[in-house]
Amino acid sequence: MSAKEDLEKALDGLRRGFQADGADLKVESATESQLTLRLVGDDRTCWECIIPPDRLRELIGSVLRDSVPSIETIDLIDPRAES
Repeated sequence: MSAKEDLEKALDGLRRGFQADGADLKVESATESQLTLRLVGDDRTCWECIIPPDRLRELIGSVLRDSVPSIETIDLIDPRAES
């Protein structure tokens, strides 16, 4: 499996949990070693149901680095941290 396929598989696993709360993870940019994700939702999203931004970054980083070891940097754009 390629790194891109590994990444998509790992993201699909993460997305299921977010989608249950009305949110999703979108890839903003990706290189072999860097990934930027955006947490997206709307007025139906249960933002309180999603773990806090700092813990979320740790979880996503852990899952994705296990699946795609070449990723060195993962940035998460979380609208809850911006407000």
